[in-house]
Amino acid sequence: MSTQYSPQLVAYDDDTLASLLRNRRDMLSEKIVFSQKRAGEWRTTTWGEYAANIARLSRALLDNGLQKGDYVAIMGDVSQDWVTAYMATVCAGGVAVGIYFTSSTEEVEYYLEDSKSKFMFVAGEKELGVILGAAQAASLRKIITFDPDTASSNNVVPLPTFLRDVGDSSSLLDEQAAQVQPDDIATIIYTSGTTGNPKGAMLSHRAVIEGVATTRYFCPALFSEPQRVVVHLPLSHVVGLGQGIVLPLISEVVPYFGDSGADFGATMRDVRPTYWMAPPRFYQRYAAELASKVNASDPAKRKSYRFAMSIAQKALANRQSAGPKDSFLQALFETCRREIFLPILAEIGLDQLTYPYTASAPMPPDVMKLWQTWGVNLKECYGQTELVGANAAQMSDWSKPGTIGEPIADPRWKTRVAGDGEMLVKGPGLFVGYLNKPDETLDALRDGWLHTGDIVEFRPDGLLALIDRKKEIINTSGGKSISPAQIENELRQSPYISEAAVCGDGRKYLVALIEVDRVAMMDWIKGRSDTIQNYSDLCTSEAVIHLIEAEVAKANQRLAQVEQIKAFCILPEELSVENGVMTATRKKRRKNLNNRYKDLIDSLYDESEDILIRQAFS
Repeated sequence: MSTQYSPQLVAYDDDTLASLLRNRRDMLSEKIVFSQKRAGEWRTTTWGEYAANIARLSRALLDNGLQKGDYVAIMGDVSQDWVTAYMATVCAGGVAVGIYFTSSTEEVEYYLEDSKSKFMFVAGEKELGVILGAAQAASLRKIITFDPDTASSNNVVPLPTFLRDVGDSSSLLDEQAAQVQPDDIATIIYTSGTTGNPKGAMLSHRAVIEGVATTRYFCPALFSEPQRVVVHLPLSHVVGLGQGIVLPLISEVVPYFGDSGADFGATMRDVRPTYWMAPPRFYQRYAAELASKVNASDPAKRKSYRFAMSIAQKALANRQSAGPKDSFLQALFETCRREIFLPILAEIGLDQLTYPYTASAPMPPDVMKLWQTWGVNLKECYGQTELVGANAAQMSDWSKPGTIGEPIADPRWKTRVAGDGEMLVKGPGLFVGYLNKPDETLDALRDGWLHTGDIVEFRPDGLLALIDRKKEIINTSGGKSISPAQIENELRQSPYISEAAVCGDGRKYLVALIEVDRVAMMDWIKGRSDTIQNYSDLCTSEAVIHLIEAEVAKANQRLAQVEQIKAFCILPEELSVENGVMTATRKKRRKNLNNRYKDLIDSLYDESEDILIRQAFS
């Protein structure tokens, strides 16, 4: 592998995660690999220390009977411990199985049964309680807790005790780097499970490395300049895995881990990241928070902000136009950015964000445009668990919303559109298949091509537009095939709507379940009602209902008649992983959503015709 970066020259044909770690240890021993916040203080770890910690834990796993290809489950919040457990597993020849840290006992049982894990790492008492309730807990060889204060019992052991009698590990990393092969399975990442039980995507060392390495084609600065990234997305998913574990092995990215993933807002303010990849919802929430702060500021500041926005919008239009750039206008914008926008962005720690990206769902156009107006060069890209990285991304600065960009310029990666509009991808980072699911594997991988399940179209300008999930097309009783994602995107353009679920499969018309934006709505309701105390109160407020009614009407004006929402209701709770209707990356579990809110959905339909028909048969 060349140590001089060039997208055309760097190849990872013979590399594994173990060999990349060995190389970093040998070449960058004193350089910082990442920082972790512990009890309010930031602590750094060098590559030499990191490699030694991993080698020692790998030796402990091997000493306790880990065999090549054994599965090791890891459950806990984002942390340096999670990363070390992952790398120790794969460097010992094992397969790391990430489990989302809020998983229930029933979900954990499914993962352990599916993977037949032999060992398990857990963060602390909370996760341990979930694990000990699982049927497989007693059969695990060891349950290792990151919390040193956990009491040892049966097969439960705290990490320091597990490491206490470890043998010599000084040469282990060199030995394993020679033994682990690129096509060995490194990890199992469970997909969102939007249509059934989660599927365990088997990813080899080659797939993980080459998949994450696609980043160099749309953000080469990560490989040539030091960058800071806050890792807050679960490490059991590909984005967290890429940012927290793989990118540091091949780029200049330094991850930062806060005290907890839930406290990532404070971590962002501490770190002020230069690079960030996050789902649209995070950008939308931050945008709402900043807009609320502006609204709450004094009249003079609001006036300055409005003036700056009038200039910034013209400057963005000029940057996005094909014509010559207006240097005077751009200079005015830079002044507005320095004096008005950067201080606002600094309040949430994003004033130094230079390389922002979003993926996993379509970005609402108005949200993307707002960030760009503030001078944040936000871009969209496309990826999924089965290809690890991104096969397509927006390459141009100040790209307009509505596309996932263009295929990356790596001849080994190929993207094409099938006759039915489905995007197919081939490349060195594809997954091997789904664990224990040969039929699903054959459906997804055919002749070396990944069938993504996403419907796309090439626009005349050569950019790819994401239309919908292939299996999430709504077929109304009137014979119309409709994309719910496109309509939901229109609804989410409202600053008061954080999420929407369009329903109507087999029905006469479309309806929507609306999740209002807590921050924006609470700000709006001030002075209008004294009874609104929490989120659940919003769904019964007449003022809120009338406001959302007007927002739905605006969206309907932009939609074809068959796409328009005929009725809606405001959900009494926020959509979340905990209530089972969203994945950790903010994708909808449509089946779960339809089941959970069946009565609400049914209440939105006029059943008078159905009743008359039933009566006619009685």
